[in-house]
Amino acid sequence: MASRDLNRYRKVYPHKRVRPREFTLAAEQDGYFESGFVAFAAVTTGSFTFTAGFTVTPSVVITSVDTTVPDSANVNVYVSAVSSTSVTFTTSAAFTGRVHFHAMQQNT
Repeated sequence: MASRDLNRYRKVYPHKRVRPREFTLAAEQDGYFESGFVAFAAVTTGSFTFTAGFTVTPSVVITSVDTTVPDSANVNVYVSAVSSTSVTFTTSAAFTGRVHFHAMQQNT
């Protein structure tokens, strides 16, 4: 097990004596991970079917990328439905671009 000093993540002034606060990193944990993207062409919804063998509903992290004008994806993207087999994304307005995602499941 690895450990890290949590005081390294904030400013510690030299005139203050602070004992290191440590937390333990878990060793490699089993789980499933899948990433990809869904292409949008002037629509507000899109879906993706997972190829990984998720046994429970995974956690999904998303971001939008506009393919017509760089750095200007001015839409709100959210996960409207997620299951162990697929995920559905919805946007606040129709746009042309991609929604990149990472789906993760951690086995306990």
